[in-house]
Order: sequence, then C-alpha cells, then structure tokens
Amino acid sequence: MNNRTEHIRENNAETITWILGATGETKEKIKNYIMDQGIKAFLLHHKQLEIATEEHEKIDVLKRVIQTFDGDIETINFGDMDEGC
Repeated sequence: MNNRTEHIRENNAETITWILGATGETKEKIKNYIMDQGIKAFLLHHKQLEIATEEHEKIDVLKRVIQTFDGDIETINFGDMDEGC
C-alpha cells in the first residue's frame, strides 16, 4: 500500500469511527479493518467483525445514508485502493 492510499484509509477510518461514535476496542477493530481492507470492504463485510450488534446496526444506517446519496456501495470509488477502484 502506498503512502497516499494509507493516508486516505487513515483519514477514512478516523471519520467513520467518529461518525459511528466508536470507542475503545470497537474503534480499534474498525480502524484496523479499514486500514487493512479499505472502506468498501468494511462497509460490505462489517458483519465479520466481532463487535456489538448495535454497532453493526449503526454501520447499516451509515450504509443506507451513503447509498441514498452515492448509489450502490460496490460501485463507489472511495479513493483508498492502490489500483483506484
């Protein structure tokens, strides 16, 4: 992963955890997943994370908001992948 991609993922992770109000271990799990896999993978596969059901529900709400304004999560370019997808 190049520096630009890492920087974008780091900013995205901070923004997402802030929006979700995530703290402590939950925040770290979310940040680590985003840093390793990117936002799109996080939004599509967050159920794989061992976090509280209410946290998954918050992520689902965030996904609905994003999809309302930007369309299908799978087609959105979050700018955090080396190959630009």
